[in-house]
Amino acid sequence: MRGLLRAFRDLSLRKKLILSYCAVIIIPLCLLGAYAYSSSNQDLKRQLRVSAATTADQLSSELAYRFERQAYPIKSIVFNPQVISAVADTDKDVYELAVDLNEDVEPIFWNYLFFMSEMKEIAIYSERRDKAFGNFFQPASLVRSEAWYAATGTSTATRWWSDGRTLFATRNIYEPGNGERQGMLYIRFDFERMVSEVMNKINRADGVVLKDSGGEVVYSSLKEGEAAAPDAFLRMDRAIPQTGWTLSYYAGTEHIAEGTAGIIEATAVMIVLCMAVLSVIIALFSRTLLHGLMKLNDRMRRVEEGELDLVVTAVSRDEIGQLTNRFGLMLRRINQLIEEAYVNRIARKEAELIALQAQINPHFLYNSLSLINSQAIGKEAYDISRTVTLLAKFYRTALNKGKEYISVRDELSMVRSYVELQQIMSGHAFDVVYELEDRIYPLGIVRLVLQPLVENAIDHGLKEKTEGLRMLTVGGRIQDGDLVLSISDTGVGMDEETVSGLLTSRSSGYGLTNVHERLRLYFGEPYGLEISSRVGLGTTVEVRLPGGQRSPHPAIFR
Repeated sequence: MRGLLRAFRDLSLRKKLILSYCAVIIIPLCLLGAYAYSSSNQDLKRQLRVSAATTADQLSSELAYRFERQAYPIKSIVFNPQVISAVADTDKDVYELAVDLNEDVEPIFWNYLFFMSEMKEIAIYSERRDKAFGNFFQPASLVRSEAWYAATGTSTATRWWSDGRTLFATRNIYEPGNGERQGMLYIRFDFERMVSEVMNKINRADGVVLKDSGGEVVYSSLKEGEAAAPDAFLRMDRAIPQTGWTLSYYAGTEHIAEGTAGIIEATAVMIVLCMAVLSVIIALFSRTLLHGLMKLNDRMRRVEEGELDLVVTAVSRDEIGQLTNRFGLMLRRINQLIEEAYVNRIARKEAELIALQAQINPHFLYNSLSLINSQAIGKEAYDISRTVTLLAKFYRTALNKGKEYISVRDELSMVRSYVELQQIMSGHAFDVVYELEDRIYPLGIVRLVLQPLVENAIDHGLKEKTEGLRMLTVGGRIQDGDLVLSISDTGVGMDEETVSGLLTSRSSGYGLTNVHERLRLYFGEPYGLEISSRVGLGTTVEVRLPGGQRSPHPAIFR
C-alpha cells in the first residue's frame, strides 16, 4: 500500500489529474448506471403496478355496474305480490291465475326482455305447483335436480352462476311471514354482453381471469399454464361484490427488461466517451474548474445559511459560469415563489373567512328546523313541513360539516332543495329542467359553487322577466376530460359590456366573482366560470372543473 502511495506521489501532476479524473468519472458513472438500472426497474414495476391496479379497478367496476344494473328487475319480480301469490297460493284456479298474470305481470317480464338487451330468458319455478301456467311459470320439479337449485338453499340474496358460456342469476321467492321457500326466479343473461365485452378491453399482452364464489374459472383470456409463470405477469385481484366472484388481472412484465437494457448500454457508452475526451478537456478544466467551483460553493453556503437576498452572477460563459448564473436565476425564482405562495395563502384564508361569515351554528339550526317540522306535522301543516325539510336539507349540504369539498351529487341535491324553496316562495313562477349525465354524480366539486349561480339566474334573470317562458336549466356533462356544469335561464339577459365586467369587477356578497376566484385558486388558470348572454333571451353560466377526481384531493383541501 505504501509503495502505491509513493508511486502516485512521484507521478507528474498531469498524470495525477488523469488518474483522479478517471476515478472520479468512471466510478460514479458505474454507480450511477447501477442505481439508474435499479431505480428504473423499480419505477417500471411501480408504474406497471399502478397501471394494473387502475385497469383491474376499471374492469371490476364495469362488471359490478353491469351486475348491479340487474338488481332492480330481479327484486321487482321476487317481491311482486302477484308473483308471490302465483307460486305460493295453490287454492287459486290455474286458468284464472294465468289470466291475471297475463294481464298484470307478464307484460312487465316482456318489457324487461325487450328493453334490457342483456336479459335473454325469465322463468319462475314454483314449489307448490306441479304444472306449468302462463308463459313464465314452471313447476320446481323440472330443475330440482340441478346443482344450482340445491346450492341456492335458503339464501335471501341473488346468486350468480356461469360455466363460461352461459350466465344466469337465481333468487328465492318467499311469502311474507313465512321463512319457507315458495319458489325461485331464474334469469338467463347474454354472457358476451355482460362479461366477454368487458374482458376484451384489455391489452393483448395482458390477461384476465374471472372466478366464481367456488373458485371455478368463469372466464380466462390466458393460455393454459400462463397464469402459473411467476415472473411473466403481475397479478391484481379484485372482488365483484354483487356476485361473490373474483377478477384477477395479469399485467405482462416483458417490457420491463426491454426498458432497462438501454440503461446498461448508455452507461457503457458514457464511460468510453469520457475516456476519449478526458485527455482533451483536462488541461482546460484544471485551470478554471476549481476556482469557479469554489466561488460557487461559497455563494451556495451563504444561501444555505439564510442569505436568500444574495445576488449571484458570473461573467464567464463556460459551464461553471452558466451554472452560477442559473443558480442565481433559481434563487430569484425561489424568492418569487415564496412571495407568491405567501400571497396565495393569504388570498385563500380571505376566501375561507368570507365563507365562514355565512355559516351559523349547524346544530342550533338543525335542531330549530327539526322542532318547527315536528310542530308543523303535529298541526297537519304539511306544506310548512315540506318547506322546513327542504331548508334543513339545503343547509345541511351547504355547511357540509365545515368541509370545503363535496360530491357533485350532494351539490346538486342542495341546488334542488334551493330551487324548490324558490319555487314555493315565488308561487311556482318559473319552471326548472335538469339535464345531467349520470357519470358526473360521483365526481368532486368545491361546495357552494352552483347555488350562487342559481340564485343570480332567479333574482336577476327570471324574476325581472314580466312575460313569456321563464325556465331554469341545470346541466352537467363530461367534456374533453373536464367536468362542465351549466346554469341557464330564459330571463332578461345582459349586454356584452355587462357580461365582460362580471368576472373582473368586485361585487358585494357571495357572487360570481367570489366563485370564479375560488375555482381559479384551487384548480388554476384553465378553470372557472364562462358567461354568455343575450338581451331578452337569457343567460348561461358554465363552470369548468377537472373531471378526473372522484374523491377530494388530499393536498388542496386540508
